[in-house]
Amino acid sequence: MKRKGWVIPILVFIISFSGLFFYQKTQNTVSLATTTELPPILWSKSPSNINKILYSYGNKNIEAVRKNNSWFLSNFNNKQADDLYIYTILEHFSAPVFDKVIEISPKDLTIYGIDESCPTVTLYDSDNTEYVLTKGKSIDDYLDYVYAPLSDTVYSISSDVFKDLTITETDWLNKKLLNFDLKNVSKICFSYKSAQATLTPVASSNKEVTFTSDNINDSLAAEFVHFLDSSKIEQFITDNANTHTLNVYGFSSPTLKCTIYLNDGNNITLTIGKINQSENLCYATVNASTSIVAIPYFDFSQFSSMYAALHETDNTQLG
Repeated sequence: MKRKGWVIPILVFIISFSGLFFYQKTQNTVSLATTTELPPILWSKSPSNINKILYSYGNKNIEAVRKNNSWFLSNFNNKQADDLYIYTILEHFSAPVFDKVIEISPKDLTIYGIDESCPTVTLYDSDNTEYVLTKGKSIDDYLDYVYAPLSDTVYSISSDVFKDLTITETDWLNKKLLNFDLKNVSKICFSYKSAQATLTPVASSNKEVTFTSDNINDSLAAEFVHFLDSSKIEQFITDNANTHTLNVYGFSSPTLKCTIYLNDGNNITLTIGKINQSENLCYATVNASTSIVAIPYFDFSQFSSMYAALHETDNTQLG
């Protein structure tokens, strides 16, 4: 009788264990099935392996090419591209993250608003392999349809991926006005009205470079050098200004002329035309170019004391 008392507990244990085993097996099967339905990673390239970016929209194209670790717009006079803008593109497209697979081998892409005129990004790596994504219509406020020829598949993807892309060349251009390293500057010479001044670098104990001058105080010298070093282009006025346009923007009688002399033997020149104080803008050209840009306002009237001192000297000599 005592041996029979063990039979029921043993049977209950076996039944419970079997049920748990089959339950776990079912759960694992569902999990595996869900995993296989995830969108595949079509490509995952290091941004450093991408050598060219082509963006097309409608009948316009913008091509950015990497040369010696810098990016240039090959169809926009090979001007230097904005590194931050390029970085944002590579961040989104060098390893695109899809939301869902919508349709494999679609028969009609126009259902998703996709045709040859749609925004398309093509990346080229060092082997000249193409990685293409074409944006279709929006699904909602958060997702867009995209088509990848590499897998012949339509996916959904975050609308942030294509959001900041534009077909306007100036949005792709480098916005820094002057490209130089303060540590490579041998001197800075400028003229305001008929007065001239020279700023020379002085090495400080913390290895930062400061500038001094016999004509202006060190505080104003530091402010002016910061203006030269940090100014960003706010507007591209025109790329090929004729004589009339240059005159309109004040370059026939410039407010200020400045030359930055570099230790490597190169020079950078900056010419400031008219000042638009109401809009906090100065109009500028660089290196005798006919491209006019607008940059943040600088109060050049601070140099008036230098101009006044010059005239006091002249009057003394005349007297």
